[in-house]
Amino acid sequence: MTSSAARANCCVRCGPRPTGTERNGTGDGVQPQRRPTAKEHAVSATPAGTTPDIDEKIGVLTDLVTPWAVRVAATLMLADHIGDGTAAVEDLAKQCGADPDAVGRLLEHLASQGMFAPDGPGRYRNTQLSDRLRRDHPMTMYPWLDIEGGMGQYDRGLSALLLAVRTGKEAYSATFGRPFFEDLNTDARRGAAYDELMATVTAWTLPEILQAYDWSRVQHVTDVAGGSGALLTGLLQAHPRLRGTLVDDPRALRTATGRFTAAGVADRATVHPGSMFDPLPGGADLYIVKSTVMGWGDEGGAAILRRCAEAAGPQGRVMVAEFLRGAPRLVPSLDLYMTLLGGKERTEEEFRTLGAAAGLTLLATHPTPSGYCLLEFAVDA
Repeated sequence: MTSSAARANCCVRCGPRPTGTERNGTGDGVQPQRRPTAKEHAVSATPAGTTPDIDEKIGVLTDLVTPWAVRVAATLMLADHIGDGTAAVEDLAKQCGADPDAVGRLLEHLASQGMFAPDGPGRYRNTQLSDRLRRDHPMTMYPWLDIEGGMGQYDRGLSALLLAVRTGKEAYSATFGRPFFEDLNTDARRGAAYDELMATVTAWTLPEILQAYDWSRVQHVTDVAGGSGALLTGLLQAHPRLRGTLVDDPRALRTATGRFTAAGVADRATVHPGSMFDPLPGGADLYIVKSTVMGWGDEGGAAILRRCAEAAGPQGRVMVAEFLRGAPRLVPSLDLYMTLLGGKERTEEEFRTLGAAAGLTLLATHPTPSGYCLLEFAVDA
């Protein structure tokens, strides 16, 4: 580059060169050169090909510390310990059995992001964001974020996402030595936490599920792999003439039995210990599978639906309740979690094909505002 070109390039980047009086900031009525604003300075200091907004977004997308810090705070139940007042770091550390200095630094970082707020030296209070970590909040995120809970295993397993993407196969076992649900059933606390998570999701979506379909046409519904019975309980409470059967493993059914009793529907609810891959109990006119088929590849998904079709018979119906891939949905990242398990979210057409492989014909789809969709299948003759 020539010296003249270099000078021209400098002027393009830095603006007009100041005159002598401007450099001195004095003289003969000439005003000093205006200082650039902070935003103008940030723009001028940003390398070519990017902007401060892009830099900020990249920082958010690539930050691993803050998401894990939020999960640590949830697992330690800091928001619960703080409650509606304020709390000292020393007291919080004692309550959750953690190191006071580390707890203080954790809260300091999260407060810089708007989750928790300082309330005097060494004290913190909750914010609207940290309130969502409280277990008593109606829209609590605690079951999703508890590292020692069911979803925590998902999060830790994401280190194997690269393997799942490269191979298109289940990769959870690469981290934990066995598939997700098998691993879940080896730890009673984590299994119970996963049931709580599913019950939380059901509580969010139940009103929409009740409204999206005419349940008054159903006399007996079987909830396949229905966990702790939150969905079936909601259906039975909303429709006093409806009877229900819950199929899942004994651990989940023990929780469900207590839920049925507490809700006053135990006289219309029965439990059946078993796997969704084994023959299912007959007698129901509708078999529903919620948030389950997505956890399996096409072979496993078709096997689940085939068992439902066999139990429902020619006069019965099979319903799948899941998010549809490509549609707006409550948990946009869920599909990648399913990739880790060897499963996936599916489009309506993919469900049509999957159902056909199981002897089912898709009759109708019943969407909900949250993105959940009820896919109603008839059993092929």
